[in-house]
Amino acid sequence: MKTNLQKQNTKYFTAKRLAIIGILSALSFVLYMLNFALPFAFPSFLELNIADFPALIGGFALGPVAGVIIVLIRTLIKLPFTSTMCVGELADFLNGAIFVLVSGLTYKRNKTKKTALISLVLGSVATVICASLFNRFISIPFYVEFFFKGNWETIVNICKPLYPNATVDTFYFYYILLAAIPFNALRCLITSLLTFLVYKRVSKLINKFSSKNVEVKTEKIVLSNSYEETLEIAKEYAKTLQKGDVVLLFGDLGAGKTAFTQGIAKGLGITEQITSPTYAYMNDYSGVLYHYDCYRLTSGEQAEALGLCDYFYAGGICVIEWSENISSVLPKACKNVIITVVDENTRRIEL
Repeated sequence: MKTNLQKQNTKYFTAKRLAIIGILSALSFVLYMLNFALPFAFPSFLELNIADFPALIGGFALGPVAGVIIVLIRTLIKLPFTSTMCVGELADFLNGAIFVLVSGLTYKRNKTKKTALISLVLGSVATVICASLFNRFISIPFYVEFFFKGNWETIVNICKPLYPNATVDTFYFYYILLAAIPFNALRCLITSLLTFLVYKRVSKLINKFSSKNVEVKTEKIVLSNSYEETLEIAKEYAKTLQKGDVVLLFGDLGAGKTAFTQGIAKGLGITEQITSPTYAYMNDYSGVLYHYDCYRLTSGEQAEALGLCDYFYAGGICVIEWSENISSVLPKACKNVIITVVDENTRRIEL
């Protein structure tokens, strides 16, 4: 019985991924220290930065947990330099963590440009709401009590040039509506635009760095002059396979990787029609054969998130097309098959 993959799997952190988290955390800290005010638009104590940008990149490339860790590390590094008794840093941590977590969790479900855009919008909305609530109930009351000795007139006077009609009684109305919400919306907009423009290219670099190189070794070379011969070669090859083997198929589009998989299936006694699982990622044939197509995947981490790696150790034979895209999570011992197009009918098959 053929079934499509639906389950999710948890991630783990390799040494290389932890190194990447460290680099992104350092970059986030540098950007965190580069604050600037917009006194013509917002109160001077509101300072803009794009420190969440590296955390979002990390959240998209390595997962939302990694993104939150980046926000946490940059916040901890900043604490010795605090000028707000750590309340400002706490606010920035909560805002950044929510931004990265909501965006990362949404993007993790379907890693497309459309989903990336939606995830950034949802993360921005959640961040603006969180920031507004934190300002209303924690940061502003704390600043007034600690820095202004409970004198609300002081903070109202600071904001008077921008909001001349503000009073002690109406301060929150003006501040939240005209300062906190648009300020954080602007910050999220700038950060989201930067992330959306570069995340794909940066993610590929991160995954290339964190992936291990696959050394392709073969022992035998045969020529196939037809589709039928490819089936027979693969059928004979299936006799050499044992339960738990992972076979990596290398070859260009149209080389005959799916045809070779069909031959393996025949050799294993599978009578169902074998088709490439381009959109399902993996087809399960009664636990005997697991046929992967990783063409649409961009990283080993994405394969883990989809639960693909579970089947490497399920006792069946895994045949993987486009395994190059998930090289970082492949088992150490894999069998390799390289199919090269010689001409329209002939294929060079290295086993």
